[in-house]
Amino acid sequence: MQYTIAKDNLKKFIGELTKNYVVYAPKRNNESTVLYGVINSFDEYESSALLTNTTSKDKVYLQSEKFFDFKKTPHGVELKQNEETKKTIIFGCRPCDARGFNIIDKLFSWAGYKDEYYFSKRNNTLILTVSCANPEVTCFCTSFNEGSPVSGIGSDLLLTEIKKDKYLVDVLTANGQKLISEYKKYFEDVDENDNNLKEEFKKRAESKIVKKIDVNEIKKKLDNAFESSYWDTVHLPCVKCGVCTFVCPTCYCFDITEKVFDYINGERNRTWDTCMSETFTRMAGGVNPRFDSKRRFRQRFMHKFKYHVDNFKEELCTGCGRCIKYCPVGIDLREVLEGVK
Repeated sequence: MQYTIAKDNLKKFIGELTKNYVVYAPKRNNESTVLYGVINSFDEYESSALLTNTTSKDKVYLQSEKFFDFKKTPHGVELKQNEETKKTIIFGCRPCDARGFNIIDKLFSWAGYKDEYYFSKRNNTLILTVSCANPEVTCFCTSFNEGSPVSGIGSDLLLTEIKKDKYLVDVLTANGQKLISEYKKYFEDVDENDNNLKEEFKKRAESKIVKKIDVNEIKKKLDNAFESSYWDTVHLPCVKCGVCTFVCPTCYCFDITEKVFDYINGERNRTWDTCMSETFTRMAGGVNPRFDSKRRFRQRFMHKFKYHVDNFKEELCTGCGRCIKYCPVGIDLREVLEGVK
Protein backbone atom coordinates (compact mmCIF):
# COMPACT_ATOMS: atom_id res chain seq x y z
CA MET A 1 0.00 0.00 0.00
CA GLN A 2 1.25 3.48 -0.85
CA TYR A 3 0.20 7.05 -0.19
CA THR A 4 1.65 10.50 -0.59
CA ILE A 5 1.94 13.29 1.93
CA ALA A 6 2.79 16.96 1.46
CA LYS A 7 5.49 18.38 3.71
CA ASP A 8 3.02 20.79 5.33
CA ASN A 9 0.78 17.84 6.18
CA LEU A 10 3.78 15.86 7.38
CA LYS A 11 4.50 18.63 9.86
CA LYS A 12 0.92 18.48 11.10
CA PHE A 13 1.01 14.67 11.21
CA ILE A 14 4.14 14.61 13.36
CA GLY A 15 2.69 17.32 15.57
CA GLU A 16 -0.39 15.16 16.15
CA LEU A 17 1.76 12.11 16.90
CA THR A 18 3.62 13.98 19.66
CA LYS A 19 0.34 14.25 21.54
CA ASN A 20 -0.15 10.49 21.75
CA TYR A 21 3.37 9.04 21.49
CA VAL A 22 6.88 9.68 22.69
CA VAL A 23 8.41 10.77 19.37
CA TYR A 24 12.15 10.52 18.84
CA ALA A 25 13.81 12.14 15.84
CA PRO A 26 17.25 13.46 14.83
CA LYS A 27 17.74 16.57 16.94
CA ARG A 28 20.66 18.96 16.95
CA ASN A 29 22.47 19.10 20.28
CA ASN A 30 25.20 21.48 19.17
CA GLU A 31 27.06 22.55 16.03
CA SER A 32 28.65 19.15 15.47
CA THR A 33 26.29 16.71 17.18
CA VAL A 34 22.91 15.39 16.07
CA LEU A 35 21.33 12.68 18.23
CA TYR A 36 17.91 11.09 18.51
CA GLY A 37 15.93 13.06 21.05
CA VAL A 38 12.32 13.65 22.04
CA ILE A 39 10.63 16.24 19.84
CA ASN A 40 7.43 18.14 20.53
CA SER A 41 7.04 19.54 17.02
CA PHE A 42 8.31 18.92 13.50
CA ASP A 43 10.46 22.07 13.70
CA GLU A 44 12.77 20.33 16.18
CA TYR A 45 13.55 17.61 13.62
CA GLU A 46 17.02 18.03 12.07
CA SER A 47 16.27 16.91 8.53
CA SER A 48 19.58 18.11 7.09
CA ALA A 49 21.66 15.46 8.87
CA LEU A 50 22.09 12.28 6.85
CA LEU A 51 23.07 10.23 9.90
CA THR A 52 22.92 11.02 13.58
CA ASN A 53 26.16 10.62 15.50
CA THR A 54 24.80 7.47 17.12
CA THR A 55 22.18 4.98 16.01
CA SER A 56 18.50 5.02 16.91
CA LYS A 57 18.98 1.52 18.38
CA ASP A 58 19.29 2.91 21.91
CA LYS A 59 15.65 4.01 21.92
CA VAL A 60 14.64 0.33 21.95
CA TYR A 61 17.74 -1.47 23.16
CA LEU A 62 18.71 0.93 25.93
CA GLN A 63 22.33 1.76 26.69
CA SER A 64 21.58 1.04 30.32
CA GLU A 65 18.38 -0.54 31.50
CA LYS A 66 17.06 -1.63 34.87
CA PHE A 67 15.44 -5.05 34.70
CA PHE A 68 13.96 -5.01 38.16
CA ASP A 69 14.39 -4.07 41.81
CA PHE A 70 14.77 -6.83 44.34
CA LYS A 71 14.18 -6.91 48.07
CA LYS A 72 15.04 -9.56 50.58
CA THR A 73 12.17 -10.43 52.93
CA PRO A 74 11.64 -13.03 55.67
CA HIS A 75 9.77 -15.09 53.07
CA GLY A 76 12.30 -14.91 50.25
CA VAL A 77 13.08 -12.33 47.57
CA GLU A 78 10.53 -9.93 46.07
CA LEU A 79 10.97 -8.58 42.53
CA LYS A 80 9.51 -5.33 41.28
CA GLN A 81 9.44 -4.90 37.49
CA ASN A 82 9.77 -1.58 35.69
CA GLU A 83 6.70 0.42 34.70
CA GLU A 84 4.85 -0.34 31.49
CA THR A 85 6.59 0.79 28.29
CA LYS A 86 5.22 3.92 26.63
CA LYS A 87 4.10 3.99 23.01
CA THR A 88 7.02 5.29 20.97
CA ILE A 89 7.71 6.49 17.44
CA ILE A 90 11.15 6.85 15.88
CA PHE A 91 10.80 9.37 13.08
CA GLY A 92 13.52 10.23 10.56
CA CYS A 93 15.22 6.88 10.96
CA ARG A 94 17.50 6.04 8.03
CA PRO A 95 17.16 2.73 6.13
CA CYS A 96 20.46 1.40 7.51
CA ASP A 97 19.33 1.98 11.09
CA ALA A 98 15.88 0.54 10.45
CA ARG A 99 17.39 -2.58 8.90
CA GLY A 100 19.52 -2.87 12.03
CA PHE A 101 16.35 -3.40 14.07
CA ASN A 102 15.36 -6.21 11.73
CA ILE A 103 18.72 -7.90 12.36
CA ILE A 104 18.77 -7.64 16.14
CA ASP A 105 15.10 -8.65 16.35
CA LYS A 106 16.26 -12.08 15.21
CA LEU A 107 19.09 -12.14 17.72
CA PHE A 108 16.78 -11.45 20.64
CA SER A 109 14.33 -14.14 19.56
CA TRP A 110 16.74 -16.87 18.53
CA ALA A 111 16.25 -20.62 19.02
CA GLY A 112 13.04 -20.32 21.01
CA TYR A 113 14.36 -17.65 23.37
CA LYS A 114 12.70 -14.24 23.39
CA ASP A 115 14.15 -11.30 25.29
CA GLU A 116 11.10 -9.87 27.04
CA TYR A 117 12.85 -6.63 27.99
CA TYR A 118 13.84 -5.86 24.42
CA PHE A 119 10.49 -6.80 22.90
CA SER A 120 8.46 -4.97 25.52
CA LYS A 121 9.83 -1.80 23.91
CA ARG A 122 10.22 -3.05 20.34
CA ASN A 123 6.56 -4.10 20.14
CA ASN A 124 5.52 -0.64 21.34
CA THR A 125 7.69 1.22 18.84
CA LEU A 126 6.83 2.34 15.32
CA ILE A 127 9.65 3.19 12.93
CA LEU A 128 9.04 5.93 10.34
CA THR A 129 12.01 5.91 8.02
CA VAL A 130 13.12 8.63 5.60
CA SER A 131 15.08 7.57 2.50
CA CYS A 132 18.62 8.92 2.00
CA ALA A 133 19.09 11.41 -0.83
CA ASN A 134 22.80 12.09 -0.31
CA PRO A 135 24.78 9.14 1.11
CA GLU A 136 28.17 9.98 2.61
CA VAL A 137 31.51 8.66 1.36
CA THR A 138 31.58 6.26 4.32
CA CYS A 139 28.22 4.69 3.40
CA PHE A 140 28.18 1.23 1.80
CA CYS A 141 24.64 -0.08 2.40
CA THR A 142 24.32 -1.32 -1.20
CA SER A 143 26.97 -3.96 -0.48
CA PHE A 144 24.25 -6.04 1.19
CA ASN A 145 21.41 -7.96 -0.42
CA GLU A 146 18.68 -5.89 1.20
CA GLY A 147 20.65 -2.68 1.57
CA SER A 148 19.66 0.53 -0.22
CA PRO A 149 19.11 4.22 0.51
CA VAL A 150 15.40 3.42 -0.01
CA SER A 151 15.25 0.06 1.77
CA GLY A 152 12.12 -0.46 3.85
CA ILE A 153 13.41 -3.45 5.83
CA GLY A 154 12.67 -2.95 9.53
CA SER A 155 10.38 0.03 8.95
CA ASP A 156 6.67 0.48 9.45
CA LEU A 157 6.52 3.41 7.02
CA LEU A 158 9.12 4.54 4.48
CA LEU A 159 9.01 8.15 3.30
CA THR A 160 10.81 9.13 0.09
CA GLU A 161 10.94 12.76 -1.03
CA ILE A 162 9.95 12.34 -4.68
CA LYS A 163 9.28 16.06 -5.25
CA LYS A 164 10.09 19.18 -3.34
CA ASP A 165 7.75 19.09 -0.35
CA LYS A 166 6.09 15.82 -1.41
CA TYR A 167 6.80 12.35 -0.03
CA LEU A 168 5.83 8.91 -1.27
CA VAL A 169 4.84 6.79 1.72
CA ASP A 170 5.34 3.01 1.53
CA VAL A 171 3.28 1.13 4.12
CA LEU A 172 5.29 -1.90 5.16
CA THR A 173 3.51 -3.36 8.18
CA ALA A 174 0.01 -3.71 9.60
CA ASN A 175 1.00 -1.30 12.37
CA GLY A 176 2.05 1.23 9.76
CA GLN A 177 -1.30 0.90 7.99
CA LYS A 178 -3.15 1.30 11.28
CA LEU A 179 -1.24 4.50 12.01
CA ILE A 180 -2.14 5.95 8.62
CA SER A 181 -5.78 4.94 9.05
CA GLU A 182 -5.90 6.89 12.31
CA TYR A 183 -4.53 10.03 10.62
CA LYS A 184 -5.90 9.49 7.11
CA LYS A 185 -6.75 13.17 6.56
CA TYR A 186 -3.06 14.00 6.08
CA PHE A 187 -2.48 11.46 3.29
CA GLU A 188 -3.43 11.33 -0.37
CA ASP A 189 -3.55 8.63 -3.03
CA VAL A 190 -0.54 8.08 -5.27
CA ASP A 191 -0.29 9.37 -8.83
CA GLU A 192 0.69 7.05 -11.66
CA ASN A 193 4.13 8.68 -11.92
CA ASP A 194 5.03 8.63 -8.21
CA ASN A 195 6.77 5.24 -8.31
CA ASN A 196 8.81 6.32 -11.33
CA LEU A 197 9.97 9.32 -9.33
CA LYS A 198 10.94 7.03 -6.46
CA GLU A 199 12.94 4.83 -8.82
CA GLU A 200 14.78 7.91 -10.10
CA PHE A 201 15.46 8.94 -6.50
CA LYS A 202 16.88 5.48 -5.80
CA LYS A 203 19.19 5.54 -8.82
CA ARG A 204 20.53 8.99 -7.94
CA ALA A 205 21.12 8.03 -4.31
CA GLU A 206 22.79 4.70 -5.06
CA SER A 207 25.06 6.34 -7.65
CA LYS A 208 26.50 8.49 -4.86
CA ILE A 209 27.73 5.46 -2.90
CA VAL A 210 31.35 5.46 -3.97
CA LYS A 211 32.52 2.14 -2.56
CA LYS A 212 31.03 -1.34 -2.26
CA ILE A 213 32.45 -4.54 -0.85
CA ASP A 214 31.83 -8.09 -2.02
CA VAL A 215 30.47 -9.66 1.16
CA ASN A 216 30.18 -13.11 -0.41
CA GLU A 217 33.82 -13.17 -1.42
CA ILE A 218 34.85 -11.80 1.98
CA LYS A 219 32.94 -14.58 3.75
CA LYS A 220 34.83 -17.19 1.72
CA LYS A 221 38.15 -15.66 2.74
CA LEU A 222 37.17 -15.39 6.41
CA ASP A 223 36.20 -19.07 6.51
CA ASN A 224 39.91 -19.92 6.44
CA ALA A 225 41.44 -16.79 7.91
CA PHE A 226 41.29 -17.40 11.66
CA GLU A 227 44.98 -18.32 11.92
CA SER A 228 46.11 -15.92 9.19
CA SER A 229 49.18 -13.83 9.93
CA TYR A 230 47.18 -10.92 8.50
CA TRP A 231 45.73 -10.27 11.96
CA ASP A 232 49.21 -9.89 13.48
CA THR A 233 49.64 -6.42 12.02
CA VAL A 234 46.30 -5.11 10.73
CA HIS A 235 45.09 -4.54 14.29
CA LEU A 236 48.01 -2.37 15.37
CA PRO A 237 46.48 1.09 14.67
CA CYS A 238 43.39 0.21 16.73
CA VAL A 239 43.29 1.82 20.18
CA LYS A 240 40.39 -0.42 21.33
CA CYS A 241 38.23 2.55 22.33
CA GLY A 242 35.09 0.70 21.26
CA VAL A 243 33.50 3.65 19.45
CA CYS A 244 32.94 1.43 16.39
CA THR A 245 30.69 -0.84 18.44
CA PHE A 246 28.84 1.87 20.34
CA VAL A 247 27.75 3.75 17.20
CA CYS A 248 26.83 0.54 15.35
CA PRO A 249 23.14 -0.26 14.66
CA THR A 250 23.72 -4.02 15.01
CA CYS A 251 26.26 -4.49 17.82
CA TYR A 252 24.49 -5.92 20.84
CA CYS A 253 27.10 -7.07 23.41
CA PHE A 254 26.02 -6.38 26.98
CA ASP A 255 26.88 -6.98 30.59
CA ILE A 256 24.47 -7.70 33.44
CA THR A 257 25.25 -6.32 36.88
CA GLU A 258 23.56 -6.16 40.23
CA LYS A 259 23.75 -3.20 42.57
CA VAL A 260 23.18 -3.89 46.25
CA PHE A 261 22.31 -0.78 48.23
CA ASP A 262 22.20 -2.42 51.64
CA TYR A 263 21.66 -5.94 52.95
CA ILE A 264 18.04 -5.88 51.79
CA ASN A 265 17.54 -3.82 48.59
CA GLY A 266 19.15 -3.88 45.17
CA GLU A 267 18.59 -3.84 41.41
CA ARG A 268 19.65 -5.74 38.30
CA ASN A 269 20.74 -3.83 35.20
CA ARG A 270 21.78 -4.53 31.63
CA THR A 271 24.37 -2.20 30.09
CA TRP A 272 25.99 -2.11 26.68
CA ASP A 273 29.45 -3.59 26.55
CA THR A 274 31.96 -4.03 23.75
CA CYS A 275 33.97 -6.96 22.45
CA MET A 276 36.86 -4.52 22.01
CA SER A 277 37.26 -4.27 25.78
CA GLU A 278 39.77 -6.52 27.52
CA THR A 279 37.37 -7.11 30.40
CA PHE A 280 34.54 -8.31 28.16
CA THR A 281 35.81 -11.90 27.97
CA ARG A 282 37.63 -12.02 31.30
CA MET A 283 36.23 -14.86 33.41
CA ALA A 284 36.36 -15.86 37.05
CA GLY A 285 39.92 -16.43 38.21
CA GLY A 286 41.23 -13.96 35.62
CA VAL A 287 41.27 -16.33 32.62
CA ASN A 288 40.77 -14.41 29.38
CA PRO A 289 40.60 -16.16 25.98
CA ARG A 290 41.00 -12.81 24.20
CA PHE A 291 43.66 -11.26 26.35
CA ASP A 292 45.38 -9.30 23.58
CA SER A 293 44.16 -6.66 21.15
CA LYS A 294 44.78 -8.85 18.08
CA ARG A 295 42.23 -11.44 19.20
CA ARG A 296 39.61 -8.84 20.03
CA PHE A 297 40.10 -7.04 16.72
CA ARG A 298 39.83 -10.31 14.81
CA GLN A 299 36.72 -11.33 16.73
CA ARG A 300 34.81 -8.22 15.69
CA PHE A 301 35.35 -8.86 11.98
CA MET A 302 34.89 -12.62 12.19
CA HIS A 303 31.66 -12.23 14.16
CA LYS A 304 30.07 -9.71 11.82
CA PHE A 305 31.05 -11.29 8.52
CA LYS A 306 31.52 -15.00 9.25
CA TYR A 307 30.01 -16.33 12.50
CA HIS A 308 26.78 -14.35 12.20
CA VAL A 309 26.45 -15.32 8.55
CA ASP A 310 26.87 -18.98 9.53
CA ASN A 311 24.04 -18.67 12.04
CA PHE A 312 21.63 -16.21 10.40
CA LYS A 313 22.56 -16.16 6.70
CA GLU A 314 23.13 -12.40 6.79
CA GLU A 315 25.91 -10.06 7.87
CA LEU A 316 25.84 -8.30 11.23
CA CYS A 317 26.28 -4.97 9.47
CA THR A 318 24.07 -2.57 7.50
CA GLY A 319 26.76 -0.44 5.87
CA CYS A 320 25.90 2.78 7.72
CA GLY A 321 29.62 3.62 7.83
CA ARG A 322 29.59 5.17 11.32
CA CYS A 323 32.44 2.92 12.47
CA ILE A 324 34.56 4.36 9.64
CA LYS A 325 33.44 7.95 10.16
CA TYR A 326 34.06 8.06 13.89
CA CYS A 327 37.16 5.86 14.25
CA PRO A 328 39.77 8.13 15.90
CA VAL A 329 42.63 6.48 13.98
CA GLY A 330 40.91 6.20 10.60
CA ILE A 331 40.41 2.43 10.34
CA ASP A 332 38.18 1.64 7.38
CA LEU A 333 36.21 -1.58 7.88
CA ARG A 334 35.90 -1.99 4.12
CA GLU A 335 39.65 -1.91 3.60
CA VAL A 336 40.31 -4.33 6.48
CA LEU A 337 37.87 -6.84 5.00
CA GLU A 338 39.21 -6.52 1.46
CA GLY A 339 42.73 -7.12 2.74
CA VAL A 340 41.93 -10.46 4.48
CA LYS A 341 44.33 -13.22 3.44
